[in-house]
Parts: sequence; structure tokens; C-alpha cells
Amino acid sequence: MKLLHPYPYLLTFLSITSVSVSKFAKTGCNDTCGNNVTIPYPFGIGVDCSANEWYIVECKSSTPYLSALNHLEFLGVDLNNQTVIVSTPRVSNCQNSIQNMSQIMSIDLHGSPFLFCSYNNRFLFNGCGNAVMMENGSVLTGCSTSCLKETVSERNNDCFGISCCQTTIPHFIKSYSINLTGLGRDGGCGYAFLVDVDSYLKGSFSIQSVAANEALIPMSLMWTLPHNTTLNCCKGAAGPFLQFWRP
Repeated sequence: MKLLHPYPYLLTFLSITSVSVSKFAKTGCNDTCGNNVTIPYPFGIGVDCSANEWYIVECKSSTPYLSALNHLEFLGVDLNNQTVIVSTPRVSNCQNSIQNMSQIMSIDLHGSPFLFCSYNNRFLFNGCGNAVMMENGSVLTGCSTSCLKETVSERNNDCFGISCCQTTIPHFIKSYSINLTGLGRDGGCGYAFLVDVDSYLKGSFSIQSVAANEALIPMSLMWTLPHNTTLNCCKGAAGPFLQFWRP
């Protein structure tokens, strides 16, 4: 009786199982940066792995960044909603004798394929007074609060008018500024920002951490792709091939 040597078959099995298949990236590209962040196409780590220069992700010390958007930290992607979540700074005014303040948001999306996502973001104001979002001098949205003894709310993610308020934002915003007014007789403190709704509702984001300047504020951006973009990637959980909205 002839015995089959097990080692060739064992080596073949190991060679097959050791190959890592990236379900969401182009062939030959990695679809992860760090332990928990998936980088799906049209985003990609490096020039050759992304749809174009706007979707290049730089992976540094296991943390992904969007190179074309001031190296904002890349927190995640929702392929079904065609959105990407990035971390952004807050707009604040604390202990300032000038009670009116306007600051232009550091992210300007003009000329890019990205928009501030209207259905995935909320405009939040934490403080005693008024917060208004503006674009080119026109008011886009805003909200007002009332405070007892001019104290900022300590109740986590409870923004319904008592020292904290929230509202929706219009569609197709590319840039904006925020005005904070009426922050108290001595200046007071106020914080305003856009925040991703899911992060806010699920509690992974805390208003108190923003007040303590400890938070990365997650914000949702919608992306679009030009008509001439070839979409021949990838076999992943979103379906046999990824399909994206293009204007």
C-alpha cells in the first residue's frame, strides 16, 4: 500500500490560507489602517489604490488621514449612504469680553467632490446664547438656548434648549462660518460644531468632552464621483461591485 506524504498538501493548504484578500480595496491594495479602520474603494491607501487624488488616504502610525483635506483624520466610511466620517475642530468662544464672534470653518470643500452631509449631521451649540451658521453673509441655520444661572449643561447629549440646542442643516453646503452671540455678561463659554448623528445618538461622542477640549468631533461628508470614473472594484459586503452616485 502506497502512503501519500502529507507535507506537500499541508504546504499547499498553508499557502492558500495565508493569502489575505482585501474585500474592499483594489487588487494589491490594503483595505485597513490600524486595527479597526477599513479603507474601502474609492478611498485607498496611496495614489494607485484610490479613485483619484481626493480619495487618497495616508496611513501614519496606524492612523488614516485624508491627504487632500488638510490631513483630517479618517474615522470610517458608510458605503450605502456614500459618506465618510472625519474628525474636525470645534468653534469656541470662552472668557472673551467680546460677546459676538465669527469664525470661518477651517474646512473649505469648494473644488472638491465632498459636501457637508445634511442628513447625517446635526448643528450643535453648547452654551448660553445663540449660534448661527452662515455662508457668504446668508443665514443657513441656527438655534438658541436658555440657561439657569448661565451654566452650561452637564447632561450628556441632552440638547433641547436648556444650555444646549441642535438643528438640521441645509443641503449642498461647501463651506460656512459660525456666529456665537449673547454668551453672558462676562463673556461666558460657547461651543458650536457639526457632528455625525450616529456618533451623537449612540453615545460614542460626548458634549462634555468637547467642553473639556478632549474630543475629536466626528462629522459626516458626502462624496461624489465624476462620470468618467471607472468603477470596477470591488467584491465586498456592499454587493458584487460597489455602485456610487455620480452627478
